[in-house]
Amino acid sequence: MFYAMDKIFEEIADLPGIKALLKLTGIDENYISLLSLIVVVTVSWAIGIVIKKVLEWHGVIKKARDLKPEFEKDYIKELSKIFIRTIAAEKSPNRYDNPGEAYKHTGKTYDLIDFMLKKSFNENVESNKYYLVLADSGMGKTSFMLNLYLQNYSYFNFFGKRYTIKLLRFQSQDADKPDDILERITNMKCDDIPNTILLLDGLDEDPFIFLKDKSLSDEDVFKRRVNDIIHATCKYKEVVITCRTQYFPQQEDDLYELSIRKSGGGFHTFQKYYIYPFSDSDVENYLNKKYFFKQKEKEIALQVVKKSKNLMLRPMLMSYIDLLIEDDRVYTSSVQIYDALIEKWLMREGQKWKEKEIERKNFVIALKKFSVLVAIEIYNNWLNNRTFHITKEKAIEIAEKSQYPIDRHEATGKSLLTCDAKLNWKFSHKSILEFLIAKEASENIDFACNVDFSGMDMARSFCFEFGISSFVLSNYIKIKGDEFLMGSPEDEARRQKNETQHLVKITDYSLCKFAVCLGDFKKFIDDSGYSTDAEKANSSIAFDGKSWKIKEGINWHHDVSGNVRESSEYNHPVLHVSWNDATAYCAWLSNKTGKTFRLPTEAEWEYACRAGSEKPFNTGDNLTTGQANYDGNYPYNKNLKGVFRKNTVPVDSFEPNAYGLFNMHGNVWEWCSDWYDDKYYDECKAKGMVENPVGQYTSSNRVLRGGSWHSRSEGCRSAGRYDGYPGYRYGGIGFRLVFVP
Repeated sequence: MFYAMDKIFEEIADLPGIKALLKLTGIDENYISLLSLIVVVTVSWAIGIVIKKVLEWHGVIKKARDLKPEFEKDYIKELSKIFIRTIAAEKSPNRYDNPGEAYKHTGKTYDLIDFMLKKSFNENVESNKYYLVLADSGMGKTSFMLNLYLQNYSYFNFFGKRYTIKLLRFQSQDADKPDDILERITNMKCDDIPNTILLLDGLDEDPFIFLKDKSLSDEDVFKRRVNDIIHATCKYKEVVITCRTQYFPQQEDDLYELSIRKSGGGFHTFQKYYIYPFSDSDVENYLNKKYFFKQKEKEIALQVVKKSKNLMLRPMLMSYIDLLIEDDRVYTSSVQIYDALIEKWLMREGQKWKEKEIERKNFVIALKKFSVLVAIEIYNNWLNNRTFHITKEKAIEIAEKSQYPIDRHEATGKSLLTCDAKLNWKFSHKSILEFLIAKEASENIDFACNVDFSGMDMARSFCFEFGISSFVLSNYIKIKGDEFLMGSPEDEARRQKNETQHLVKITDYSLCKFAVCLGDFKKFIDDSGYSTDAEKANSSIAFDGKSWKIKEGINWHHDVSGNVRESSEYNHPVLHVSWNDATAYCAWLSNKTGKTFRLPTEAEWEYACRAGSEKPFNTGDNLTTGQANYDGNYPYNKNLKGVFRKNTVPVDSFEPNAYGLFNMHGNVWEWCSDWYDDKYYDECKAKGMVENPVGQYTSSNRVLRGGSWHSRSEGCRSAGRYDGYPGYRYGGIGFRLVFVP
């Protein structure tokens, strides 16, 4: 064997030029054969990589032709050029506070493309028929679908049979008259449907998932639409659908049953997979690819990511990293990143088209105005016909109002505002549109009061950071009144004597999905100049990690421990606010908007919290720290312990209750309008039934409900009651609003 290897080395060493070249270096002749082999193998490997890339790109170009008009070649090139493998799991990363914790506790994860090609699409492996891939905005759903499609047709697909795959987008291609994906599926050329895999990208952008049919709820329309899609695709071998997570808010183990029967009995369900954010190694891999010959830029990019770690783990934002590395800035919120992206884009466009500074300045102002007006027009299109673009004719009309020379400057390439093959104008990513809509709402109260964020979860998230979530009327849930048993039954574990169960009748009202966040309250203070009770007394009660103590200088600016909050926490509930402060906020917002806002009554609060449940929690007989924010060291009724976060979480954390309300259990105690009395429930029970009770007419304290981040589980029960005097404040109290039409 060793003799044979020596002969091979000698033959390689005799290749023209190699032996002579190595001798010139003065290397010992005993090593020349081995080094020659290393040189040949290295060169062969490099040539192989080049050939592989050329062949793969040839395959990309070839298959790209089949994707028109759904995807343009440049878009395919952009999403496949630097692709980091999509990692997914059956548990949502949103249940955890940060990406690192999600990876640590999620259990099994999958390279989703490998998994699909090896197992899901493998006829020799038992698998599901319908797959649902869920992720938040900018997490790479479309990139995954495109690369799955291309990988299947790659010259280097070693996973077995290449299936026929068809890839369609739910997004309508017609700006004036939305086209139905069901018609495109029906008219699609396909010779062998039973052996064809169908990829359907972006269910959340389907023009028909929320029709304006007043006889049906949005949820009913959505379910009907999903069933129509399933029926239209049931003859295909397998179907993969991507969607934003918000449209399937149930827990990941809650099966979404479809209306198609299995051959063996029962009904098909979606097999759900949740896309995970970039890991640290993914980020490094991405930057290595992007800045392969630009070490300096790579180092700067790494610093930007390090300073804004949890914000920069979305693939979409990473794709714009080159715009963010030009300044030595620290980004602490998503709105800062998006604001910087847009400003950089505006400046680059100005430098591209205008030489003189004054002309460039005017050009940028016009382009900015044009972009905002286009965003509003696209938003109106979304409300009216569920499309996310406008025609070029409409764009020209808006350009004239903005004094932006659209006839000379088309939006193409990597611009944030782009023009597709049909000359429809749109934003390169939906979240950019949502940012501009949220920013307009933050600067225009009338617009904020009337904006509709259905289908725009990122816009709602941006509104938290801008501090206008309680202004937005679409954040309020209309709750249909009814009779219910208020208080707790005598056999409920850990109940208190002040929870006497009695019959109450509630009429319709509208309650905000979220507690008032820090950004909301800051808007109030900045506009009104109001001084809170904590500011007047120059103190509040803060948590030092072990106990509560009065600390000087603490007020609504501060967190649970008395530290000044950063803008990244604007979406956390405001703290250290008294009942007096909460009612002052209601009065200001009512005056500001010309509408009526108030605190909920205690009965309205409990009715909304229960959301139809008679159990201790709206989650049932137990409340886990994966469902609410409380001290997990003290679980309910001998259940398992959970985590103790020792801080608040954003107001839209965890799954909402059956009415769509967030954090009714835990996070912060919430002020109610009622005066508190221990015996009031006994008086109500004696009356048989009370309608819209408002509590005692006078007392010393006001009602608090819901429990807090530091509460034991029993304090978070739907019937749990607490109280505080009107000026009372500490790092565990907030409030939410009722809107009166």
